[in-house]
Amino acid sequence: MKCCFLFVCCLLKYVYSEESCRTTTSKMTKTVTFDCTELNTLQKHLDTAQSNTTNIMIHESNLINIAGHAFVRFGTTLRVLDLHENKIEVLDRQVFIGLINLNELTLWGNRLAWISSDWFINLYNLRTLDLSFNLIQSIDYNVFPLLSRLENFYIDYNNLNVVDFNLFVYMTSLKKIKFGKNPWNWGYRALLTWQMENQNVDYSSEWDDWNWMSNVIKDCTENGEGEIPSDSVIDCAVRKLLDFTYDTLHFSPIGWANDVGCAPEARRLISCARPRNVTGNTDYQTIRMILQDYSRILLPMIRAHSPLSYISNPEL
Repeated sequence: MKCCFLFVCCLLKYVYSEESCRTTTSKMTKTVTFDCTELNTLQKHLDTAQSNTTNIMIHESNLINIAGHAFVRFGTTLRVLDLHENKIEVLDRQVFIGLINLNELTLWGNRLAWISSDWFINLYNLRTLDLSFNLIQSIDYNVFPLLSRLENFYIDYNNLNVVDFNLFVYMTSLKKIKFGKNPWNWGYRALLTWQMENQNVDYSSEWDDWNWMSNVIKDCTENGEGEIPSDSVIDCAVRKLLDFTYDTLHFSPIGWANDVGCAPEARRLISCARPRNVTGNTDYQTIRMILQDYSRILLPMIRAHSPLSYISNPEL
């Protein structure tokens, strides 16, 4: 009877383990992947992983906190660590310590609010870091020197307002970055874009395309219209935008504006810019207030100097 009971317990344990985690070995790619889902605890499952594991993927779980030194047993072999969509709020100090050969670290879709430098100690070979779709509000300044070999950095879809753009010079190997869908201050967003251009970093996949505005702002500052974040700079950018809109409507080839469907919307934009309130704002001041939160009003323009294609507010 006792033997039957032990057999049933072992069988249940085996079934539970199979449902939660599994190990896959590929001789072709020379990888050993440990894949887990729907976990409520981490360490007891990690203890069942092979010591030569190269890839760890844990997803769609309930792991609020991950303790320090959690993955140290895989220090010499682990290349890829994917912890997406696990409701992670806290990563303890030195949580990734010892992962000297880690190439990719994925943490998207969690609830992290802060990027700590303690996470990146000894991650000498980290090339890709994905922190998108979190709640990140700030980044420890000491993070940047520790990521000098990072090539791909994804921090889009977070709550970042500002980070010292000068610190990106420490990321000397950076090739691609995503930082869209953050509530950036307009001036900071322009300066960050220029920094990426100076470092030849690809940010072309940004969904909210600011290229047109960044180019106009740069032109305004270089021509002595003021310094960011002075209102005179954004006023200059608005003036150039309105001038371009007027030219598009009045001097474009016959039928061109209608062909792209922008004429009615552009006319409405100009009409809305006319001051009709007691403040007596000028066209430039009115449009400036719109552009300071323009993502709610205008869909992205495809490239610098492209025509307005659509105004999202049907009442304009």
